[in-house]
Amino acid sequence: MRRWSLFRFQSFGALVAGVFLEIVITHPSAAGVVINEVYYDHPGRDDGWEFIELYNPDAVPCALSGWILEALDGTTGTGKAVWAASPDEIIGPGEFICVAGIERAPSARRLLKGALGNGPDAVRLVSPSGVVDLVGYGACASSDLYETAPAPDVPAGTSLARKPDGFDSDRNDADFVPALPTPGRRNFFRLDVGIRLVGEDALPCRGTLFSLKLRIVNCGLEPISSRVSILTEVRESGSIASSGELERAFDLAASAADSIDLVVAAPQSPSFEVRAYLEGAPDENPANDTTFVPLGASPGAIVINEIMYRPEKDMSEWIELANVSAADCNLKGWTLCDATGSRRLVSSTDMILPPGEFSILAKDSAVFAREFPACGAPVSGIEGGWPALNDTDKGDRADAVSLFDESGVLVERVSYRDLLGAERGRSIERVSTGFCSDRAGGIWHRSAAKLRATPGRENSTLVERPPRSGGLSVSPNPFCPRRDGEVSVTGKRAGGETGFLVRIFDREGYEIRRVYGENGGADVFSCRWDGRSSGGALVRTGLYLCLVEYIGPGGGVCRKEKTCIVVARD
Repeated sequence: MRRWSLFRFQSFGALVAGVFLEIVITHPSAAGVVINEVYYDHPGRDDGWEFIELYNPDAVPCALSGWILEALDGTTGTGKAVWAASPDEIIGPGEFICVAGIERAPSARRLLKGALGNGPDAVRLVSPSGVVDLVGYGACASSDLYETAPAPDVPAGTSLARKPDGFDSDRNDADFVPALPTPGRRNFFRLDVGIRLVGEDALPCRGTLFSLKLRIVNCGLEPISSRVSILTEVRESGSIASSGELERAFDLAASAADSIDLVVAAPQSPSFEVRAYLEGAPDENPANDTTFVPLGASPGAIVINEIMYRPEKDMSEWIELANVSAADCNLKGWTLCDATGSRRLVSSTDMILPPGEFSILAKDSAVFAREFPACGAPVSGIEGGWPALNDTDKGDRADAVSLFDESGVLVERVSYRDLLGAERGRSIERVSTGFCSDRAGGIWHRSAAKLRATPGRENSTLVERPPRSGGLSVSPNPFCPRRDGEVSVTGKRAGGETGFLVRIFDREGYEIRRVYGENGGADVFSCRWDGRSSGGALVRTGLYLCLVEYIGPGGGVCRKEKTCIVVARD
């Protein structure tokens, strides 16, 4: 929005002309200064990250004494000043001024005070003479909050930017476009190729190949046709773990984009970074020729180890976390979400989980403590509110639970199917903390514990050493119930098999005990026999047969495996 006065000099001669020239030099025209970029919605907490950028496209400086920036409510129209220019503030020709929140470390004279609305809202630049510029975004309630039509409301992490810089047609919807933030510098160049890695939701398995999208975008004002090189690096703890290079030809109109699938190898580390570099493009703006994305890998330092998604009536849902790293982990600032994607703050204060230890997140900590009084792990709620855990399959899963660290990086994501049927009060347990959360054979079994859950201690279905396909193993063998406590039976389903049943027989062929069985769940299993019959009595010393029957898709037994267990004396 431009405001100016038209002066006509019909007489006064050279003296008046000279006086007018002096006035212009001393008090430059404010006609061209505009709001050039607005960043109002930062991912996570907005405070301190927002900014408003001013630009002077004219060839003369402009004194800003008495000028203010206002944030306007898009519903009520009420405004508040978020910046006032200092008396000696001048914006030079072609200069940018960025008024920003404290997190962007602005100078004291260019500090944004207060917050901008996340839309529909508006910002306004006002001089002592009146409104200089107005930018409304989203469905504002009044036409007084925008010029002709409001600019689009953009997602978090995106700014509204004039294209081209400084151009003002008095239409917010035509003058502003969504863009990556460029505080204090040009939004658009004549020739500008940028790249961006897309993969913030990736959680690859450690040591495996995975795919990321690389977007090549013509951010400039003119079409570009070129052939470029793209260098990629996988960085682990600051060092390059692997690298690669590829060439790509593209022909892009202004604002057009192209995508490339990058296949990279995740290192054997719970966290790493992927970087990409663009070389050889006709480009006036090298600032966006590099991109990176921080990623987690599974299993990470913290894993979701047990889930109670269908508790007994009036009992609490809960999730058990396990620290499988060698260092303390602070969950302060971490967030958790279910399949809806709504992130909820776990804790705003220090929440230390030592190595090898467990922590319980419960919907109701007091109810959990009454149900599991012997649980030695710390129990807490979730500050952001409990995400209801679905207990009925929808498609290929019942629900999914994700954890994000304090930086917003995805560090754990598990999905589960309903393995309980109509049963209540039994948890599902992760079969191994060393398994990737996205393991093809699955990672969950119904708890086989007497209490039907193992919060704060080792899982009852834990597989310490995954068996080879078709390899049934028993350990220890010989087995002494009084000395060893339990014998572990471990096996693996073959392709197409859906379940299993583990039974113990004596030498005469009589069934002594049905140890464990399940249809669905992980393809590897481990269950424990305490040397007792189904009646609870310890069996006599001797030779016993362990039989595993594997269930086919139709529900019948399709394969059997058996091995002997020697029950020994003390």
